[in-house]
Amino acid sequence: MKPFKWHGVLFALFLLFLYIMGTYDFFMMLSHNESYYFSKGFGEGVHQYFTDYPIPGLILWVGNLACGLMAPVLYLLKVKRAYQVAYASFLFDLLLIFFGAMFNHRFQVFDVTIICFDLFILIVTLLFGIYLHIQARKVA
Repeated sequence: MKPFKWHGVLFALFLLFLYIMGTYDFFMMLSHNESYYFSKGFGEGVHQYFTDYPIPGLILWVGNLACGLMAPVLYLLKVKRAYQVAYASFLFDLLLIFFGAMFNHRFQVFDVTIICFDLFILIVTLLFGIYLHIQARKVA
């Protein structure tokens, strides 16, 4: 197997960091930790948004986080099909954003900076999947 390229490792570690922070956020939001909400500057609207969060949204959110954590790890383990997991994470996240916008009024609840950060994660995940796909084609 070919050695890793420095930019691939850096990209994988960056994505892994983002999804570790996302997993922490997941547990803090759903545990309704008031000090966490306060430290992030979230108001009552965000607290209500995560109260009784719908099951389909949870499935999408957990799928996104699980795949987002696994894709960089699989890349670092040199699994050629890691790009498929990255693409799955992207699709879970895309559907989660649509679900939140259509059924939970996500864009009315969250500040523009949060929405832009969510879109940033979505785009970075897609770019990571494309990067992994290109790397897998080079090896084949």
